[in-house]
Amino acid sequence: MRDCRGFGPATQHSCAAFSRPGGSAAKAAGFTLVELMVVLVIVGLMGAAVVLTAPDDSRTLVREADTFAARLVHAGEEAILTARVVQVTVDAHGYAFARQSFGQWQALDEGPFEPVAWAEGTTPMLDGRQVQASFRFEPTGGSAEQRVLLARNGRQVEVAVGASGKVRVHVPR
Repeated sequence: MRDCRGFGPATQHSCAAFSRPGGSAAKAAGFTLVELMVVLVIVGLMGAAVVLTAPDDSRTLVREADTFAARLVHAGEEAILTARVVQVTVDAHGYAFARQSFGQWQALDEGPFEPVAWAEGTTPMLDGRQVQASFRFEPTGGSAEQRVLLARNGRQVEVAVGASGKVRVHVPR
């Protein structure tokens, strides 16, 4: 134990606290290793949450292509179920659905066939001579072959429909 004589009362009290094992002044000196590890785990979990919820631009393009492909499949099924030709027209702004009835095209704009605008930053790459592309589905299940490249920030995804009406999404590596 330290000799605290010769100091004033306030100094003697703090001097005695330092001289005792487990004194209050010794506890106030810093954090324990366990406390630091808990804080690091919490900060790590918060960082992981931020990274996982941040939008991934490449996944946005693939997700949009998958949504477009699913709606093309739905258009093909609609052609078979209604025994009428269904067409999906793609342009720089988005895509829309139409059904042929008595030689006339009627826009389908309700429910799952509402027109869709491309997400900001996504552009379809059409043939230089074309302003729009059309995917046409026959009541027999067949289709005219067609493909569209969707581009976003230098990445591309191809959505194609074969003659059998099969819709395919190709993501180049």
